[in-house]
Amino acid sequence: MLCNRQKPEQSSESDNAPASEDLNGLKIENTSFNETARWPGFDEIKNLFVFGDSYSAIGFAANLPPPQKIGRKTVPYKGLTYADVDGTNWVGYLLTRHNPHPELLVHDYAVGGARVPALGRGGAVETQVEKNFLEGYAMAATAEGLLWDPSTSLFITWVGINDCAYAETHEDTLELLFTLEEKLYLAGARIFLFIDVPPIGRSPAGVNASSDISVTYTNWNSGLRRSVQKFATAHPDARILTFSAFDTFTRVLDNPKAHRFPAKDANRAGGAIWRDHLHPTSAVHKIFAQDLVAFLKSLDPRTE
Repeated sequence: MLCNRQKPEQSSESDNAPASEDLNGLKIENTSFNETARWPGFDEIKNLFVFGDSYSAIGFAANLPPPQKIGRKTVPYKGLTYADVDGTNWVGYLLTRHNPHPELLVHDYAVGGARVPALGRGGAVETQVEKNFLEGYAMAATAEGLLWDPSTSLFITWVGINDCAYAETHEDTLELLFTLEEKLYLAGARIFLFIDVPPIGRSPAGVNASSDISVTYTNWNSGLRRSVQKFATAHPDARILTFSAFDTFTRVLDNPKAHRFPAKDANRAGGAIWRDHLHPTSAVHKIFAQDLVAFLKSLDPRTE
């Protein structure tokens, strides 16, 4: 099965248990919450809003004009991502290989190095939402209204890798993140997708670290799961989706040869899997995009 369709769970004392006590029970899965809420189907999505860090960045700057439609034969964002210099990332692959129609517009606010809180630094998700989105072109009213329709707009947030580098627990950061998601909801967003962090402990940075760093990423993913459930419960009229980058990356790293990668590159910087100590290659982004689109296309449309 590509996804689990779940009703949002009410929070309980057991939800606050450490992730190490029940890793399977607290991990992110490919899941759809609030099945009665609208989901037009992937082929009907017309606007894609992306918030996050270097894994999703395509060269956003606040002074850039609104995005234009990209031709199907164009390789978008070449040289603007943190994947291979001559390649693209998952956002580009989604457009070139999985774009359901030429009307899809991508509004990608992600910035390399982004964490959730601004902390006096530019590029944070806090800035992406509060300044670049809420005070930017996307919320500028025209004679026809906003440039996007909530019923055909997907809001994706993929963040946490850099936050995990600075802390082992993340309650305050996740609380801020979902305060920002609430602002997106109040602005009209009704279709959300949250992506967890991959197994960074198995990256070259993690393998060469002086101590085991995997616990902070496990804590983030379990905390994200609880936060998503609460958010879904609070907003039954919103379709809430989760997708596991952790699962996709784990599958690749567990069996590189099955994905046409040399086994020796599983934790080697500059190889076929990792461009450097932390960032995946364009080939891995391609696999991620394929998995993500397969999940989104597996969800039956609901337009009533």
